[in-house]
Amino acid sequence: MTLFVAGIHGAGKTFATKAACQKLGLVHATASQLIREERGQGSWNASKVVSDVDMNQLALVKAAERIRDSGATLVLDGHFVLRRAPGDHERLSIDVFRSLKCSAVLLIRSPLLVVLDRLRARQDMSWSEAELESFSKEEDAHGAEVASTLGISLTILDSPSTKDVEAWLKLHSQGSRAPTDGH
Repeated sequence: MTLFVAGIHGAGKTFATKAACQKLGLVHATASQLIREERGQGSWNASKVVSDVDMNQLALVKAAERIRDSGATLVLDGHFVLRRAPGDHERLSIDVFRSLKCSAVLLIRSPLLVVLDRLRARQDMSWSEAELESFSKEEDAHGAEVASTLGISLTILDSPSTKDVEAWLKLHSQGSRAPTDGH
């Protein structure tokens, strides 16, 4: 089973999800982490501009499959939309999410000015407030489209705490087996 946690860069996905997964014994991974591990490299830069999108998604699907095959529930932290260049955003194919075997989606949102501050703290000065707003709207819309097309639930949480995410994970991971190989 794959539970997909989405949101724009800097929304707080990893912060809210990683600790909850550790507490619940679920495997947490970011999409970029799995792609980097599978391909042995990253194809994006500090400004979150992505190249080689198709190869990255194939690597992501393969890595996710390996984790699920171990019997673990994967909580995958990623995006519905990628940044090709500043102002140029690309929606990922719904087939990617079908191949990832997503069973539920959590979309995490945070106020855009908070996100902008977080990105700047990471030394990413390439985002404007207008682009973040556009990217966020695309992420929301495509997330709704993916969930609807796949017939899976979509939950939206604004600035959630780890406890909020933990409650969502408990609800959606029931019936899955805990990992046995140290993940």
